[in-house]
Amino acid sequence: MPQRRPVRHPVLAAPPAIDALRVLSIHHRTAALDDLERMVLPATTVADLGRRFGARGLQAVVLSTCHRTELYSCALRAADHARAEEMLLATAPGGAPARERFMVARGRSAAEHLFRVAAGLESLVLGEAEVLGQVRIAIRVAEDAGAAGSFLSALFRAALRFAGRARSETAIGTGALSVASASIRLLGRVHPDVTACTVLVVGAGATGLKAARQLAAERVGHLVIANRTASHAAVAAELGGEAVPVESLPEWLARADAVIAAVQVDRPLITAEAVGAARAGIARPIVLVDLSLPRAIEPECASVPGVTLHDLSGLEPIVAHNRARRESEIPRVAELLERELEWFTAQTQESMARPLVAELRRRAEAIRREELERAARDGVHDRELLDRVTRRLVARLLHVPSTALRRGDLRAGAHGHDLRSLFGLHANDDPDAVEGRP
Repeated sequence: MPQRRPVRHPVLAAPPAIDALRVLSIHHRTAALDDLERMVLPATTVADLGRRFGARGLQAVVLSTCHRTELYSCALRAADHARAEEMLLATAPGGAPARERFMVARGRSAAEHLFRVAAGLESLVLGEAEVLGQVRIAIRVAEDAGAAGSFLSALFRAALRFAGRARSETAIGTGALSVASASIRLLGRVHPDVTACTVLVVGAGATGLKAARQLAAERVGHLVIANRTASHAAVAAELGGEAVPVESLPEWLARADAVIAAVQVDRPLITAEAVGAARAGIARPIVLVDLSLPRAIEPECASVPGVTLHDLSGLEPIVAHNRARRESEIPRVAELLERELEWFTAQTQESMARPLVAELRRRAEAIRREELERAARDGVHDRELLDRVTRRLVARLLHVPSTALRRGDLRAGAHGHDLRSLFGLHANDDPDAVEGRP
């Protein structure tokens, strides 16, 4: 009898499970402003880091905002998580803080953390909407760099979906102060009547423009917007304000009653020396509010006579008072989060099981065909009957394990290799060996 060639079956890499997820996070609840400042990454750095992740075959997404820097990585090997984290920490402009300043979560807990972040539950301002756009940008940058992978892309899309539902189906965002709005309340402590004030906004980015619009809505006496480019002129005109170049800061430090800085800089733009020189001989108090991270106003400015300085940490008491009005919505959001996370986990498990189920069925079909050939060589001639009977037999035998895989009763992710061993799904397998034939 001629020797039969064994059927060759491709070995598929185990797809990532939720167990392969890890997040490394530093944020306003784990670290002081000094440490947060050291981990703020410019957009160009985040994009470059994403390209380096992709080039090394690492799946990772960086989320960097003024209150948090986080790395979401997906890997079956702990060494890959460690490599991605080392690469992130090495890019810290001010040198990475001590590791105890970082929070680490894995698996489902890491996924839940991202969902909470996207919905504003972990924000300094409970329910704020800005973080939703920041999460969307983070995954887009990683996808463009080839660093996201299918699992992280699906995870971030699910988190964005949940955050959208949380805002539309609950009142978690109703009446939420933005950071810009909260900063204007700080001004009111020194200058209760903003209609009599000259306020300088430094920076024409998203936060700076929100502050400017809020000031215009409250009918500030004189609104001035300073920026490094002329792109802010149209906005200033729209708001009834004045656009000035950032080089004119010394002049406006002398004329303004308040300054709100919301600009990305490598080093402080407003120094204690500059403020001291500008305010010399002026008795009128000035309020400086720094919404930037890294900080755009030197902390030493607080020691200049007549100056009241607030930074992001100074917003805590204001947002805490505002937060109380929305805390009653947290249980509703948490219930929705649980449902959305269960849905995502089930979808992920099914998508992970699909290749293994298909592979299992291909393997069974190959064995069935070999047995039909064996039967034909042994003299069994009713091929149609054998084909029908063996198909039913294979379908019934595979129904239970296939259903269990899709349902998640059998884990198809990190332990996919063990399941392949259990079912004999290996390249160059001899079906006789699997069945224990001599």
